[in-house]
Amino acid sequence: MEAKKDLQYWIDLWESHDQKSQNPQEFWDSRADFFNDKVFSGDKIGSPIVKLLQSKNMLDKDMHVLDIGCGPGKHTLPLAKVVKSITALDISENMLDKLKENMRKTNITNIEPINLDWKDVDVKERNWNDTYDLVFASMTPAVFNYDTLKKMLIASKKYCFLSSFVKRRDLLGDEIQKYIIEKHQVPAKKADKIYYVFNILWQLGYTPEVRYFKRKWEDEMTFDEAYTIYRDNMACLTALTDQDKGKIKEILKQRVVDGRITEKTEVTQGILTWEV
Repeated sequence: MEAKKDLQYWIDLWESHDQKSQNPQEFWDSRADFFNDKVFSGDKIGSPIVKLLQSKNMLDKDMHVLDIGCGPGKHTLPLAKVVKSITALDISENMLDKLKENMRKTNITNIEPINLDWKDVDVKERNWNDTYDLVFASMTPAVFNYDTLKKMLIASKKYCFLSSFVKRRDLLGDEIQKYIIEKHQVPAKKADKIYYVFNILWQLGYTPEVRYFKRKWEDEMTFDEAYTIYRDNMACLTALTDQDKGKIKEILKQRVVDGRITEKTEVTQGILTWEV
């Protein structure tokens, strides 16, 4: 009984801290171009995550992979180079259109893009039980509670991969968030997914391995692009008033240089891999 209680504790804790931060399809559709710019480095595709999985002997040419929240294919395309097939899911049709375009550019044909929201997927109805050698979920809000995690376990017959931010610092975004939090007295977004998932998996009898990647980068945006991003992100914390939206615009206008806004980001990305 104690193990059951411990498992439920972590499930409830994750649920209680879930801020329903999944953005709607329209939000991700609007960011397809932004994320697509990160797929290619020059004219090449590549992913340190894929190299990590190869170093752990978790990938081979006969594997079938389920990629949850694939986006325009930053990891999907490099994965496709080393496995037999990939079922690639995303809530955003625009993201999937970019993925299909990138498949044509790279002559990759072993990816099946499907427009689906993972929380709505019935794994058993689709006959995906114990189907995939690897279930892969990189930096996606699609896995946000125990039910969406459990479906990963059901669909996998060998391995799972999940990553999320452990720490994130956005120079501009943090200033805007600080204003919203103080005005509305709401909690900040938490970056505890890896913490909850590790403990849930441990209680279920798995032995997940944890790794951390540190990264930093700069993004340039137009004023309108930046406003849409920060407005929609803050709307995940609370209902925004016209005054809030005006304040966001005011902060952003102070950061415009030559018609562009630069956001500097530093993150620690937590990575979990485990055998089912």
